[in-house]
Amino acid sequence: MRTISQRELRNDSGKILRELRDGEEFEVTINGESFGILRMDPPPVKPQRFVSAEALRALYADAPLSEAQADAWKRDVRDAFDDELEDPYTRDSRRRGR
Repeated sequence: MRTISQRELRNDSGKILRELRDGEEFEVTINGESFGILRMDPPPVKPQRFVSAEALRALYADAPLSEAQADAWKRDVRDAFDDELEDPYTRDSRRRGR
């Protein structure tokens, strides 16, 4: 971790931000005293609301399941969903006559 002064942060902010993006961390000082740590936060992860059937199959393709477990999983998935899945918001709007 590199130590920089508040003045260096102010004068070289573009360079420091690029270094932050590349994973560098800085201890910021004011008048020689530690003020705080400057580091890049990880980007926020948006929750995924829909997973395609292909993505789900790929996710479980290499799952360490016994043959009986794999058969049960396939049966559960087949029984749990209709042949065609619809967007629930579209379905609700049709019910309301929109």
